[in-house]
Amino acid sequence: MKKGFMLVEVMVAIIMAGILAAVLATMGYYTLIQGNTLKQQNSKTMLEVIRSRLLELAADPDSDSYFELLKEDTNSTVPVVVGLGKDAWGRNLFYATYDFGDANGNATYAQNTTSISPNNNILGRLVSLGEDGVLQTDATHTIAQGDDIMLEIGVGETNHLKLYNGSEVTTQTRGYNSAIVSATEPASPIHGTLWYSESNSTLYMYNTTDGNWTQITP
Repeated sequence: MKKGFMLVEVMVAIIMAGILAAVLATMGYYTLIQGNTLKQQNSKTMLEVIRSRLLELAADPDSDSYFELLKEDTNSTVPVVVGLGKDAWGRNLFYATYDFGDANGNATYAQNTTSISPNNNILGRLVSLGEDGVLQTDATHTIAQGDDIMLEIGVGETNHLKLYNGSEVTTQTRGYNSAIVSATEPASPIHGTLWYSESNSTLYMYNTTDGNWTQITP
């Protein structure tokens, strides 16, 4: 009887150990999922913070009425001066910029004239490589690919931030939420660009169909 009783005890212990191992494995799996979900959300927040910092540091070094973002560092990373440049996984963010205006000799700001996005009026693009650490989004993609997390910065965001005392707008409104203010026509305008002429206090919109500035205020 004693041996039989001990055998039952051993079997029960083995079963309990198996159940405990299964529970712990399940808890570990869900903890991992929750951890990555939290990192995704934190990475999105980091992208927004970096975006705000880049907008704050944007300038018009060419005096061509187009604000530019700080130029990317080596290997397409966020400039050190921004103060942030990694996602919640601790990896460097991918960062690319575009210059809509004249080329400039100021190496601090964007000089690239090769498209970085098929979306309209994009000055900059920030991408987190996600959980797998592999960049799957390139200049031909309109949205983030795989588990990448992407945020784009539009022309209108820099214009609005600089002209309206730091009140930010969403990327979706891009080039259509603010006017470029200058005495002369902006160089290299894009379709829908708004220009407020200081010389005659008139608002114009650029139309690529006929290549002309159309007056939209009397």
